[in-house]
Amino acid sequence: MNTENLAIIVGGTGSIGSAISNEIKNLGFSDIIKIGRKTNPFIDFNDENSIQQTVDFIKNKKKPISILFDATGILHDKNNNKMPEKTFKNIDLDFAKKNFLINTIGPSLLIKYFSPLLDTEQRSVFATLSAKVGSISDNGYGGWYSYRASKAALNQLIKTASIEMKIKNKNAIFVALHPGTVDSDLSRPFQKSNLKIQSPKESAINLMKIIKNLKPTETGKFFNWDGLELPW
Repeated sequence: MNTENLAIIVGGTGSIGSAISNEIKNLGFSDIIKIGRKTNPFIDFNDENSIQQTVDFIKNKKKPISILFDATGILHDKNNNKMPEKTFKNIDLDFAKKNFLINTIGPSLLIKYFSPLLDTEQRSVFATLSAKVGSISDNGYGGWYSYRASKAALNQLIKTASIEMKIKNKNAIFVALHPGTVDSDLSRPFQKSNLKIQSPKESAINLMKIIKNLKPTETGKFFNWDGLELPW
């Protein structure tokens, strides 16, 4: 992995995104771009043109991307008092749409626009924050319909992109990562005493260990924060 290249963190102003940025800097990267909804340039998943404009800005850097880290995601919507559905009776059209927009459609657009910018000469990584509850095989409790489904769809996107990119760029690695329960706005309402709760820094350190050691043969896989492979 060429540390002279670019490192891009989408959702880079959030808790995990900011911590990931710091860990990438510790790898030796100096050209790190954190992108959020209020940065310049910015990305808003409701506005595909914002992604295109950001990519145009990055192209002007005249460098390929070595790390694209997607740290975006939604689990609950406190502004509209919407929480993960405990039963199918709670499925709400607007909340379901928002889950799929942010957890699935947005990342699919990142794949569309950023994949061609990944380094083709040396190892590069496109990593996205998924969730263990997005694993269909691991689903033993039910509930959380929109979140589970949107993250399962995200996992399928990563797997599909990895297959296409094996032909277009053999040095590109696409992975989905479960960060664990992190002390952040996203997971704070769901923290329990029996769960291992990591600080954003601790989670970022663990996730970057995985990224540093990834091999091209591991593209299209789903990893837990501790490095163990998760089932789809």
